[in-house]
Amino acid sequence: FDGKTLIHPAQIEPTNRIFSPSEEEIEWARAVVAAFSQTKDPKGAIAVEGVMAEPMHLDLARALLEQAGEIEARQSGDAEPVR
Repeated sequence: FDGKTLIHPAQIEPTNRIFSPSEEEIEWARAVVAAFSQTKDPKGAIAVEGVMAEPMHLDLARALLEQAGEIEARQSGDAEPVR
């Protein structure tokens, strides 16, 4: 989901918690980005923590990290997302 309509302020925290990427997902995304940054052929499949990853996984990882950065920035009041 990219958005959620809430009707009461008490819904904000649980909604953010449920729809935000988990720490495990963020760690996976960082591992994928790091692995692809070290490969000589970023267009092919590589192994990330023993699991095959393709460029589409890199795209997903980057999007997840961007989302996590935007959430963190909003929660901390920063103007720019933290990545």
